[in-house]
Amino acid sequence: MAAAAETTVENRLELPADYRESAGAVRRLHQALRRLEERAAPWNAAGLEGRDWYEALTRKLLPQLGEQPYLVVAVVGGTNIGKSVVFNHLAGERASASSPLASGTKHPVCLVSPFFLDAWGGEEGRTPLDAVFPGFALEPWSDDARALEASDEDKLFWRVSPQTPRNLLILDTPDIDSDAPVNWVRADRIRHCADVLIAVLTQQKYNDAAVKQFFRQAAREEKAVIVVFNQCLLPEDHAYWPLWLKTFLSETGLEPEFVYVAPNDRAAAEQLRLPFYEQAWPPGEDGAGQRGGRNDAAPRSLAEDLSRLHFTEIKLRALRASLRQLVDRESGVPAWLEEIRARSQSFRTAAELLTSRQLAHVARWPQAPQGLVVQEIRSWWRQQREGWIRRVHDAYNVVGEGLLWPFRMVHSALSGPARDPLQVYRELERDVMLGALEELFGRLTELAELGDTLLKPRLQNLLKGEKRAAVLRELTAAHDRVDLAAELKSVVRAELEGFRTDRPQLFQLLNRLDAVAAAVRPATSVALFFVAGGPLGHAVAPMLQDAVVQAAGGTGAVLAGETVFAATGKAVRNVESWFRQLHARFTLRRARWFADLIQQHLLGDLEQELSAAAGVATSDEFQAVVTALQELTARLARAGTVSVGGRRDERSAS
Repeated sequence: MAAAAETTVENRLELPADYRESAGAVRRLHQALRRLEERAAPWNAAGLEGRDWYEALTRKLLPQLGEQPYLVVAVVGGTNIGKSVVFNHLAGERASASSPLASGTKHPVCLVSPFFLDAWGGEEGRTPLDAVFPGFALEPWSDDARALEASDEDKLFWRVSPQTPRNLLILDTPDIDSDAPVNWVRADRIRHCADVLIAVLTQQKYNDAAVKQFFRQAAREEKAVIVVFNQCLLPEDHAYWPLWLKTFLSETGLEPEFVYVAPNDRAAAEQLRLPFYEQAWPPGEDGAGQRGGRNDAAPRSLAEDLSRLHFTEIKLRALRASLRQLVDRESGVPAWLEEIRARSQSFRTAAELLTSRQLAHVARWPQAPQGLVVQEIRSWWRQQREGWIRRVHDAYNVVGEGLLWPFRMVHSALSGPARDPLQVYRELERDVMLGALEELFGRLTELAELGDTLLKPRLQNLLKGEKRAAVLRELTAAHDRVDLAAELKSVVRAELEGFRTDRPQLFQLLNRLDAVAAAVRPATSVALFFVAGGPLGHAVAPMLQDAVVQAAGGTGAVLAGETVFAATGKAVRNVESWFRQLHARFTLRRARWFADLIQQHLLGDLEQELSAAAGVATSDEFQAVVTALQELTARLARAGTVSVGGRRDERSAS
């Protein structure tokens, strides 16, 4: 192994400047990604952990796209195939526990040269390996059996080995076909870190589904792979192992750098003298795979052959593949951004349906009782009068009430006692609100059935029977407590104050007409007697129900207080418009009260949460990722590493 170390010193790794300069762009992208993930976390299931491109970013690019590159070589494979034996032969010592009883490595084991530790340094209390293997708890390697102990913590044991080449890290790894899923995760993490995989296969494991899946991903990541077909019965298996390997390679897409065959020799394996026969691949037409002869060819040293690899080219290949994963439109950062954008849109759709404005938009909301509105208008107008004008109108009002009283008594006797208009309105309003509540529950049900998976549980909770009953009780109780007379009075007076401020000329006109009317009050009072309460009341009632405005023969008759004025058509239209606006204001106020009640007792903070979730795709954090991705993509395109669209370029030969 010492010779290999010496050879590798000459085979120094030197990354091109554009790769080293891209390290800063990669770091900025990573920081932007984490901020966006944090911003979206409460509403977004699209986290970063576990995504292949993010694993490539954190386990490959961040720690390895630097000034002093190194090569990570990992021995990988299934259970009981001799991975630790191959690892020990690379190390030149019994560095990892091996046993014919399939002891099973549970945690990665790493050999590192003293030069690596000296060259890379490390923060206080940490080794440079902490940066190389993020997510692992690193421990010095004092007992090779420690790596066999089961533990929920992801550990990585390391040992300084003078025989290890200076810019090489060599690892033994957990079984990739283990029954324990945690072993798969650890093996995957090592695969992301690695530049070279030494794939150990046997007749029993070459066609295993878990093994093939692992190496399919390795092929997509363009890892350099060295195949060791172990535990072969030689010469009997000489005709078969090429067929087994051909099947394995065709189903994984791998193109191995070297192929070796090793015999099933337990004693030689334990004594670190197991022969590895290099094979030509693909084999010759006669099926012979052995290079330089058949069974009499001299075995090779894996360590020496490893040192003959083109380190820089292999490193660049691995980095290029990871960079392409990162910017690929279909499966990289752009796809993740699109996932967030689509999720935000689904929240936006829900938010638009559940906004206070939408909740307040209730069709067929009843109008306030006309008579009460006119009464409030008259009351307010009376308070604006002063001096003799007020005294005249008040006096005739008393007289008018006395004159109308007998007719009202007759009307009451014929028609029965009149119902309280506010009570009638309250009942109409309650019916409308209950209908709107049912419509809202229907809308929520539709969203729960078709909506986002993160939104669905929250909506389903709102639709439970006990929740509906509670909301209905709260709505009924709150509605019974409302002082509708005070509500109407507040709206009318606010609108009249606004009318005086916003339309001063029309208000002054009505004021002057009111003064004139005081002088001719007997005539107008007689008119009001017949119009409002006299014998012709039923005939003219429809004209009073719509507004305080009447039009006859092209001449407007405007009612200000209890006085009818002759006015221009324009004034009539202005007052009519304002009166309709007053009704609309009252309706809107009541609808908003209903919306606030629903918000408080049913939806809670859901509207705010939906709005916040909908805003993720337009947030500063989202735009920061877009900007960082554009910077990195443009830099890589200039360097020829990826195309502008993020598609793969041609794999360069190593």
